[in-house]
Amino acid sequence: MEEGLIIFTKRGTPRVKKYLDERKGEPIKDIWTDILAIQAGAKEDTGFPTQKPEALIARIIKASSNLGDLVLDAFAGSGTTSAVAEKLGRRWIGIDCSKLAIYTTQKRLLNLREEIGNRGKPLKLKPFTLYNAGLYDYKMVKNLPWDKYREFVLKLFQCRDEKHRIAGVELDGYLGRDHVMVFNYKRHKDVVLDRGFIDNLHKMLGDKLGYKFFIIVPAASVIFFEYYIEKGKTKYFTLRIPYSIIDELHRKGFTHIKQPIREADVNDTIDTVGFDFIQIPDVECDYFIEKYKGQMELVKSGKEAVIKIIKFKSNILSKRPLKFENRETLSMVMVDYDYNREVFDFDDVFYAENLKNNKWEIRFDADKIEDQMMIIYIDIFGNEKREVKRLKNFKKK
Repeated sequence: MEEGLIIFTKRGTPRVKKYLDERKGEPIKDIWTDILAIQAGAKEDTGFPTQKPEALIARIIKASSNLGDLVLDAFAGSGTTSAVAEKLGRRWIGIDCSKLAIYTTQKRLLNLREEIGNRGKPLKLKPFTLYNAGLYDYKMVKNLPWDKYREFVLKLFQCRDEKHRIAGVELDGYLGRDHVMVFNYKRHKDVVLDRGFIDNLHKMLGDKLGYKFFIIVPAASVIFFEYYIEKGKTKYFTLRIPYSIIDELHRKGFTHIKQPIREADVNDTIDTVGFDFIQIPDVECDYFIEKYKGQMELVKSGKEAVIKIIKFKSNILSKRPLKFENRETLSMVMVDYDYNREVFDFDDVFYAENLKNNKWEIRFDADKIEDQMMIIYIDIFGNEKREVKRLKNFKKK
């Protein structure tokens, strides 16, 4: 029989109870030198600054939780904690204010493998949801009387309040010369703004509109990812009501965490800027294809797709207006080369500092665009302009 304290069960069966100092081997030390840093090119490497090894987080989770427990990571970063918790049978919540962290985590969770270190067979992931915490405040907004709500959101987006009708459809005003509709969530309580809604609207109004049509709608009511859908000659834009409207309702001063313009600043979250309302940035780009002039093995097709950022301007409605030069508020551009119309599974990120040094041009192998790509332009305040492009949208030079 093994050495140790012998105790007897109620049935009289002897068993051995051993203490830590009696066990063979060496306890884990305070400094875990047996876990190596992530090597470049490793299967778990996401390229995110300060990413921690899955083996490190796995040891912590195993030592401090049981199967089915809830693991919370309030600074999600590259999503290591969420990924490992999923593999170890824990529930999890990840939180971060960085757009790069959010999209890195989302991509990582969509491409999980069973083993720690992201090896082995693909892991069948349980469903998860990406939430914007600001959406919780829409309940208060929706309690406003319809007339007050309508007036408020028209002012929010600087639209002219002028009711009118086209083909029997009641519209609420104008943004410049373009028509504006305020999505009536009170009249249509069970209706969401989806592609079918746009299709039906276009059937009624399509040949009577100009190049732009705007719909003001709570962000929670929109179920497609793009900021506009193109039908015929008209682009149907959604002006999504941001959580910052609570600043007006409560008369409190909000601050907004800045997004980085260089990789070294990814984890800096202290610099903040006061704001009242924030809108989608204005972005103007040239999209073209040209013959690649570098090392041919880097671009298989010999053709390079180029996105040249001509104009980038943040639209900040503030009590204390802030003035910026062209492209000064650009944080980064993220791309998904094979966007599937459902999830932005990002493939590359281009920081503003690098873009400035490259004459504000994004260059990549044209063959990377299999069907369509999504491009997200992000400003330093965290606002996004999203575009979907096909190869045919890139002009030949």
